[in-house]
Amino acid sequence: MWWLALVAVFLLLLPGIWGNFWFLGLGLMAWIVASLLNRIWYWRVARTVRLNRTVQPQAFYGDVVDVEVTVHNGIRLPIPWFRLQDTVPSNLKGIPRPEWLVTVRSQEKLRLHYKLECKHRGRYLVGPLDGKIGTMLDIGREVNGDWQSWTKVSRLVVYPQVIPLEKLLLPSRLPMGNMRTRQPLLPDPSRIAGVREYQSGDDPRQIDWRNTARQTQLMVKEFERTRVLSMAIFLDLRPPDRQYAWTPMAENSIIVAASIANRAYDLKQPVGLFSNGFDPGWEKVVYKEGTLPEWGRPEMPPRNGGPWLYEIMERLAGIEHRPDAPPMDQLIGRWTSNLPWGSTIAVITYEPYPALVTELTRLRKAGFSVLAIFTAAGRHTSEGYEGIFALHVLGVKIYDISIPEQLGVPA
Repeated sequence: MWWLALVAVFLLLLPGIWGNFWFLGLGLMAWIVASLLNRIWYWRVARTVRLNRTVQPQAFYGDVVDVEVTVHNGIRLPIPWFRLQDTVPSNLKGIPRPEWLVTVRSQEKLRLHYKLECKHRGRYLVGPLDGKIGTMLDIGREVNGDWQSWTKVSRLVVYPQVIPLEKLLLPSRLPMGNMRTRQPLLPDPSRIAGVREYQSGDDPRQIDWRNTARQTQLMVKEFERTRVLSMAIFLDLRPPDRQYAWTPMAENSIIVAASIANRAYDLKQPVGLFSNGFDPGWEKVVYKEGTLPEWGRPEMPPRNGGPWLYEIMERLAGIEHRPDAPPMDQLIGRWTSNLPWGSTIAVITYEPYPALVTELTRLRKAGFSVLAIFTAAGRHTSEGYEGIFALHVLGVKIYDISIPEQLGVPA
């Protein structure tokens, strides 16, 4: 116990107190008592202070996210000096810098705020919180004690940038949406085929009142019957070579994929994502070249709904381009095995190569609607230009996207 140590020190100083240097003994005694009290104060506060961080779990590129850090002092002793800082990932920017020097009163809950500027897609761990605690007896020192770390880590997913298709030099309406069919499917209210006389059992909401007034009898609208086409995005993130110059092109490909997925969702169209890129997830495990596991490759069949779109966006947020990824032409056969006939396939790649041209030709002959979107405009090799020409002759729709610097897309 601390008081036993105090008694032992008092007994050692007792001869000095009764001697000629009694004032030095009392001074040393006072210093020891103050140090013990200071240590007890620090120990009590450090054990009971609680830190918490509140931040929204998702954001889009360019968003500014509010962050709240709460410091709760649960005992009657105040914290005269508390130097605190939060750890922000390098691809995010704290505004202002999350560092504070504050005083926390007894049993006070202090709230500190800053903002995070989301300037790059990805999965991020915000934290931990680091700080130093000081007491009133820290005379002549800035803050007492060693740095402590509160392992309070928050997850934040920054989705890729979504750009209107027109800005990406793509038509505002790609071959998406519905296709006319003679199959007995549900009518499409957006396609009016004509009018007819009202029959028992018709939906009163489909009555055409203008023609009813003109014909003096109830008339109802007839609609074309359509079938909803699925949209599958094939994203190639295997660069043609190992040069670093392909990194901006990979980011551009991811932005194009996110923009197309968002447009398909707006059209209420099932959308899916397939890629040879690697998504390490939250674990951030580093794999040696040639040892990438298959679970890291997104293979998400087309589905409807907002939650599914956000799952696709999260995979696009964390995906990486890898030179050791398998070529996309080796995976297309497996990806298309369960796609419904007539689906639209948007192939996003750097540039075409012979094996890929062969696969896209096969898909077109198999009844799929194929779009070829290339993101290495201005940097095509002679083989790439030959592939573009071959696809054009075969009737594949081709879109050559400009380089990121021309679009204001981050590199």
